[in-house]
Amino acid sequence: MLTLDRKDREILYQLDLDARQPNSRIAKKVRLSKEVVGYRIARMEREGIIQGYYALVDITKLGYLNGRVFIKLKGASPADELAMVEEFAREPRSWWVNSISGSFADMGIAYWVKDVADFHAVKEELLNKYRGKIESYRESFYSGFHVWRRNYLSAREEAPKYDLIAGSSRPVEFDEEDVWLLSALSGNARMPLVELAKAAGLSVNTAKYRLKRLEKEKVLLGFRPKIGMEKIGVYWYKVEFQLEDNSKKKAMLAYFGAHKNILYAYESIGGGTELEMEMEVESHEEFRKVIDGFRTKFAPAIRTYSYYMWSAEHKIVYFPSAEFFGMGSRRQKKVNKE
Repeated sequence: MLTLDRKDREILYQLDLDARQPNSRIAKKVRLSKEVVGYRIARMEREGIIQGYYALVDITKLGYLNGRVFIKLKGASPADELAMVEEFAREPRSWWVNSISGSFADMGIAYWVKDVADFHAVKEELLNKYRGKIESYRESFYSGFHVWRRNYLSAREEAPKYDLIAGSSRPVEFDEEDVWLLSALSGNARMPLVELAKAAGLSVNTAKYRLKRLEKEKVLLGFRPKIGMEKIGVYWYKVEFQLEDNSKKKAMLAYFGAHKNILYAYESIGGGTELEMEMEVESHEEFRKVIDGFRTKFAPAIRTYSYYMWSAEHKIVYFPSAEFFGMGSRRQKKVNKE
């Protein structure tokens, strides 16, 4: 396990707030030189603490839904499981693939889909291919996806940064140039503007204008680092609740948002849960402290709950490649025209 000092944690926190902010701005906030900040970020990248940078995108604003499947395997070896995970991660329609340490499931996959029929087709394709390896599965749609930042990394007492990805939204108009720009950002959200424009096949001014417009329309919600939790001794727990009193859900979400270790909460349709939340902590004892504090406050409203750990995050890309939209890369499009 690698150790982070206070300055490393503050730098990670700043990247989690906005991974596109320059080192000079981070340096002022953490009271280090720009060169030292650059050195520390490069070191954390080499060590696998920072495993990339992604854009937080609300794809529901482009007319898509988030469908999710949890899978419990049957008669599958670890090698079988890894092969399945790698194939799911290569699938252009998947945006998130995780392994689970728990008794009810071994992996979770989330997909972008156009509608319920599209999700059914995706699920049928998965089941038909792996039916002999799947004991059971559970499916659902996200109806509300609440996202906070990692306040536990910082000693600062700041209001949590919050974003919501709705289960459905009023669609925003978009075109091929938006797709190329968002796809390039999803590959490396910290890419300098000049390089980003080149990767998307746009002029710098056009890329800058479109970034601002997508942020204004709340399609682009932020830019974050993918952190290797196992490298720094942080455990990622998920808790699922069945509620006795749904009227308390708003207060529960407010409680989650105010807690420094809670990063995500979900409302879903299907799947047998009414509210879910995820936290990052440094021990099981800390997990118990967080969940018991929540239970103490909301016990009458909770019918039952269950929990498990995410053991590995294999894919997290909130916006797909241009291939998903039936496009090649911008570079390939230019070659075809020529």
